[in-house]
Amino acid sequence: MIKLSPSALSTFKDCPRCFWLEKIQGIKRPRGIFPSLPGGMDGVIKNYFDVHRLRGTLPPELKGHNVHLFDDQGKLNKWRNWRACDLKYTDIETGAVLSGAVDDVLTNPRGTSFMPFDYKTRGSAPKEALEDYTRKYYGHQIDSYALMLQASGYPVEDHGYFAYYWPEIVEAKGAVLFHVSMVKVKLDLKATVAMFLSAVEVLSHPTNGPQSSPSCEYCNFHASRGGN
Repeated sequence: MIKLSPSALSTFKDCPRCFWLEKIQGIKRPRGIFPSLPGGMDGVIKNYFDVHRLRGTLPPELKGHNVHLFDDQGKLNKWRNWRACDLKYTDIETGAVLSGAVDDVLTNPRGTSFMPFDYKTRGSAPKEALEDYTRKYYGHQIDSYALMLQASGYPVEDHGYFAYYWPEIVEAKGAVLFHVSMVKVKLDLKATVAMFLSAVEVLSHPTNGPQSSPSCEYCNFHASRGGN
């Protein structure tokens, strides 16, 4: 059975050959020292929203968006753990599965429909419009979460949300003030299903992988060292 995650689709989108090498031959892209600050920020942000969830209050970032926080903390904790998460989308024809951990989930005020909600930290604001930037680089990620929710019995809206945090100023005693931007992103589930099936198709050729991508820095480095 082929089981892929949204991050695996990110690799496929960036370079099908790197994706194939990792999944078929177990050759992963080189990885440097992983910075601990983003992981620390992720935990702090999760706790921030969880405190509001426990109190039944709406964080200021979400006001004006006509949404509520998903109120089942136990279930959300399970969904945040990629080992325990039971949210998944299964393609009927191939049996391939798309699954992975989520950051958070929002609901409509009645709690009858759901929206994936993801947190992103950056060093600064992106140079292009946030909505365009998000759809370009993270659209398949939010679509994947929506597919998983929908296939698991949670009706989804036609959009999801991202919360972006980047530092603006350092105050006394090391207090850092962050800019916060909420971005509403239109879902494109059909495009992400097509990407998922293309990735599955690539893995059906265990001896004949895709060509190196001319824009992939990993492939270009390998080629410069005499690889193919």
